[in-house]
Amino acid sequence: MATALLAGVALSGCAAEPAAELTVLGSWTDEEEAEFTRVLHDFEAASGIRTRYQGHRDVSQVLQVGIERGRPPDVAILPRLNDLQRYVNAGQLAPLKGAFTTDPAAAPQLIKLARKVGPDGNPVGGELAYAVTIATHLKSVVWYDPAELAKFGEHPPRTWEEMVSQTQRIADGQQVPWCLGMSAPPVSGWPGTDWIEDILLHDSGLVAYERWTHGDLPWTAPEIRAAWETWGALLRVSAGETARASLYTKFQVAGKGLFPREEPAASSAKRGCHLDHQGSFVIRDYRRHLAKLASSTRAASPAPSFTFFPTPPPATKTDNSSLQEVSDDVAAMFRDTEPARKLMSYLASGQAQVARRAQTQDVAFSRRTTAADYQDPVTKAVAARLHTGTLCWDGSDLLPAAMATAFERAVLVYLEAPERLDVLLTELEAVRGKLSKTEWMDLQCVPTA
Repeated sequence: MATALLAGVALSGCAAEPAAELTVLGSWTDEEEAEFTRVLHDFEAASGIRTRYQGHRDVSQVLQVGIERGRPPDVAILPRLNDLQRYVNAGQLAPLKGAFTTDPAAAPQLIKLARKVGPDGNPVGGELAYAVTIATHLKSVVWYDPAELAKFGEHPPRTWEEMVSQTQRIADGQQVPWCLGMSAPPVSGWPGTDWIEDILLHDSGLVAYERWTHGDLPWTAPEIRAAWETWGALLRVSAGETARASLYTKFQVAGKGLFPREEPAASSAKRGCHLDHQGSFVIRDYRRHLAKLASSTRAASPAPSFTFFPTPPPATKTDNSSLQEVSDDVAAMFRDTEPARKLMSYLASGQAQVARRAQTQDVAFSRRTTAADYQDPVTKAVAARLHTGTLCWDGSDLLPAAMATAFERAVLVYLEAPERLDVLLTELEAVRGKLSKTEWMDLQCVPTA
């Protein structure tokens, strides 16, 4: 069956190279690591090429150490796109080769970049394919339990103003509107940067967003300031110590607040929160938590559920409702060998996506998957959104590493002391001013049709 799945991926004849072995580095650990290694086993069975996966949460640091020592992995899976630009500029990343790089079906998964040199950041030569997107996460979404929200007479808001009013009504009912957790070692703060990016995209639009991710829009610009202030205003409505408490709360733990607690009085207890702004990868955590609730005789009845609504734009800018923020996990080749090229070809294939969906119980998405590939209504809706409107990459993933780190830290300070916004934006602008133009990416938002 594995051989049939890999048909058309140019793997025939590879069984003659049983000694070949590939090292694959990625950020997936524990359950996600087990799922991905089973996908690699399908590749191994058809190709005869052994793979050795190494999972580490701080993959960027581990990869950099390997490169400096002259021992990079054959293939690395990167959660931050800007790392690609750095390695391309340094000549440390091999461009992709093979028929799959010109396959129209694989085109949405290919990341093309030009090497940049000099202080002006001008590219040298044309763009080449350097990476394959193997996982895409939808981020412009807010999760909720329909039955719980209905108790407040609420429905999914269509505008930002409606969402603010909804937040106020939940707070007026002595409930906590928003699930908020900023702790996510080793890069805490990114759940907050997701918020600001999403607001900037839907409030100021595609042009301002791209200027910002390209390093051309100052942090002190009115559009950027407005995004921070809009988020801060929503959290103040949300009330109390939610923002400060989020500094010490993991985002997975915060998201559990959507559902009843596993306590005898769970059916009558207040929910921890009612709305969760989080990427589609959180489906895995929700499912795990609901399964645990279902196995407990103390769980509330009827069974809780979850779905989402898209991040709404301001009422005066409804055209921006088609803009969506996404993040990608991408595979890149650091050793240009025939086995490595064959693995990259496989990862770009539809067969690999079939394998990933099977191993993850349909919580894996990519630019290649469609709504028809899913049975569950929620995952089907996520896949449909990935083929709707215009997709813009997560801004933090596009920023140079120093800029992204400063952004994440500023979010944490802002939640503790929002009155320091002017100082924070000035400090962020100072970081931007020290960066070379070569360090910024030129990737643009991508229409899905």
